[in-house]
Amino acid sequence: MPPQGSAAGSGERTPDEESILNGWVRRYYALQQDDLKPWILCDSSVQGFSYVNVSVKGARNNNEDAIYADGQMFAVYDGHGGKHASLLAQKELAKHFFKATGNAADDQLVAPGNPGPPLIVDALDEAYAATQAAMPTSTGKSQAGSTGVTTWVYPGSPGGAASKIYLACLGDSQAIMFHSTTGVIPNAPTRLWDEEQATLMGPGVKTNRATVTAPHAITGALKVDKATGRAIGMRNDPLGVGFREYQLLKQRLKFPPTKVPFCISNMPGEERWRLLNLEPTRALGHRNNKEPPMRHPEIYEWEVEAADKHMLLICCDGFFSKNAFVSPEHVTRFLADPVAFCKRKDFFQGTCLEVLMSEMGESDLLPDPSQVSMAELFYQIHEAVNDKLSDDTWCDAHDSAYEYLSVFAQENPIPNIRTAPAKTLLAAAYLAVLMVSDDNISCTLVFIDGKSPYGGRRFELGNEH
Repeated sequence: MPPQGSAAGSGERTPDEESILNGWVRRYYALQQDDLKPWILCDSSVQGFSYVNVSVKGARNNNEDAIYADGQMFAVYDGHGGKHASLLAQKELAKHFFKATGNAADDQLVAPGNPGPPLIVDALDEAYAATQAAMPTSTGKSQAGSTGVTTWVYPGSPGGAASKIYLACLGDSQAIMFHSTTGVIPNAPTRLWDEEQATLMGPGVKTNRATVTAPHAITGALKVDKATGRAIGMRNDPLGVGFREYQLLKQRLKFPPTKVPFCISNMPGEERWRLLNLEPTRALGHRNNKEPPMRHPEIYEWEVEAADKHMLLICCDGFFSKNAFVSPEHVTRFLADPVAFCKRKDFFQGTCLEVLMSEMGESDLLPDPSQVSMAELFYQIHEAVNDKLSDDTWCDAHDSAYEYLSVFAQENPIPNIRTAPAKTLLAAAYLAVLMVSDDNISCTLVFIDGKSPYGGRRFELGNEH
C-alpha cells in the first residue's frame, strides 16, 4: 500500500509533519525497497499521552516486532521464531489487562494494596500469564516467542502530566525515562515486584535507581570461587541481574552443575551468551520447549518528577545489538543532542565496529568524530564498513540507513527529540544499523508531560511491518 497521511486539526504543520507528509522523509520512503520502508506513526489525537512509533527492518529477512499504543498503555514486543508470538501479544495482552482491571478508575489502580501490591501490578502480571496461556501449541508456531515491555502511565499530576509509570519487563526489551534536553537518565524512587523472585504479593521492594528497566539475559561467563568451586557471579553484570536470572533458571529447571552459560558471539567485540536455546531468560511463547524461559515479568513503579522535562522511550534490543549503542544513555544522549553526541571522541569506544576495524588493521578508516561534521562521520562509517558486511540483506539495510542519515545530517538546524521527535527517533534507529546492528529496531516515544506536540493530530507513513 502507498504511504498514508492525515493531519486532522488546526495550526501549522510541525517539522515532523511537513517532512513526513510532504517533504524529504516521504521522498526517502518512496525510494526504499518495499521490505526496507520504515513505519512512522505520530499521534496526539488520543485521550491521554501523545506518542511516536517507529519500526525499521534491520539486517534480518523479516521484521518480527509489534507495537501497541492507546494513549495510556504502550508496549513493544520483539518476536523470535516468527511473528506469531509478538502479534498475539500485541492483541491479547491489552485485552487481558483491561479484563483484570475491570471498571476501576486510575486512582483505584494505583492505590496501595492491603497488604499486597496495587491492583495495576496484579493486572499486569495476570495479563502476561493469560497471554502466555493463549500462545500456540501447534508444531512450528509453538517455537515462536517474544520478549516484551509494557508500560502504563498514570496521569496524576496537574495538567494531565505523568506522576507514576508502571512497567512490566519480560526479556531484553527495555524502557527508559530520560531528560529530553540532556539525555541523562535520572535516578527515581522505584518499587519492584516479581513473581519469579517471590516478591509479587508484597508492597514492593523499595529502592532509588536509574529509570531504565534491566534486560533479562545472560551477560557473560560465570565467576567461580576457586576455594569452593561455586559460582559467585557473572562477567559483564554490574547490577547482578544476569547472575540472578541464571540462578532462578537453574532452580526452576533443576539444571545440573555442568549446565553453564555458553558464548554464541559471531563478531569481534560482541558478547552474546545463552543458557537455554534462546538468549533472553524470560519470554512469552515457546510452549512446547522442554527447557522454557521464565514467564512472569519484573514489574516496576517509577515516581516521576518534572514530567515536563522528561520523555519515556520503550524499545526492543535492536539499539544495542553488536553494541551499536553501548548503553541506553548513549541512545538518549543522541536523541537529546545528535550533534554533540556525534562529536564525542569516544563515539566508537566499546562498539563491535571499533573492535572489528582494529582486528582487521583498518582503524585508520574510522574518523575522529570530534574533527569531522556529522555528515562526514556517517559517510566515512558507510565507506569503511559496507563492503565488509556478510550478505546482501545486511548491505541493503546499511545502505538504507546511510541514505536517511546523510539527509538528516544536512538539515539546518539539525533536529533533536524536542524539535522533530519522529525524525530524530528514526535517525537513532538508523544510526544503530549504520553501526552494524543486525537486528530490527522498533520503539515508542511517549510525551509524559501530557501535552500535544502535534496539535491534536495523527499522521502516519507506511504500515507496521
